Amino acid sequence: MENESLPDERLVFVDLETGGLETWRPILQIAAISVASDGSELESFESKLRFDENVADPRSLRKNQYSRERWLREARSACVVAEAFAQFLMRHATIDQPTFQGQLFQVSQLVAHNAAFDGGFLRAWFNRMHLFLPASPRVFCTIQRAMWMFHEDKALTPPPDYKLGTLCRYFGIPLPAHEAHDALIDVRATVALYREMNEANRRRFRVNVANNCG
Repeated sequence: MENESLPDERLVFVDLETGGLETWRPILQIAAISVASDGSELESFESKLRFDENVADPRSLRKNQYSRERWLREARSACVVAEAFAQFLMRHATIDQPTFQGQLFQVSQLVAHNAAFDGGFLRAWFNRMHLFLPASPRVFCTIQRAMWMFHEDKALTPPPDYKLGTLCRYFGIPLPAHEAHDALIDVRATVALYREMNEANRRRFRVNVANNCG
C-alpha cells in the first residue's frame, strides 16, 4: 500500500526586529519562512521598513543590525511592506478560520520564538494601518515547545534559559552573536531549532517504543 501524502498544513515562521518593546514602537525589519508539512522550506520573505528614528528606543537600534545608510538604500514604506507580507501569508494560508456567519476562509499559521511578542506586534501594526492580518490569532511558540520538551524528558539537562541563541548553542545550530538580531538570520535559526526539537522528540519516541517492545 502506498504511503498517503501529508496534508498541506504549512507553518509560517516569522521574526521581527523592532524599535523597542512596546507595540507602538516601529518595526524595523520583518522576515518569514513558509515551511511545508514535511519540514521543507517553500518561500522566504524579508523586508526592512522606513521609520521615524524619534519613535524608536535608541537602545533597540543599537541592539539590532541597524544601519542608517543601509536602511536608506533598502527600506520600504510600512504600508507597502504590510501589503506584501499579507500577500505572502495568503500564498501559504492552510488553516480554516470561521467568519461570524459561520463561513470558512483560510489564514496562515504563524510560528515565532516568543510568540506573544511577535504576534502582539504584528496585530498592533496591522491594526494601526486598518489592514487585515491573514493569520490565525493563535501563534505557535518555539519557546513553549522547548519548555515542554525539557519538562517531559527528564533525561535532558535543561538550558540556563530559553533565548534563541541559548537553544541554538544547545542543539548545535549556528547563530553567531554578531549575526543575531537580523530578522532573516533569526527566523532561519528558529526553523532549524524547530526541526531539531522535532527530531529529538522522534528519537525519544523510538527509544520508548523499543523499550516497551523489548
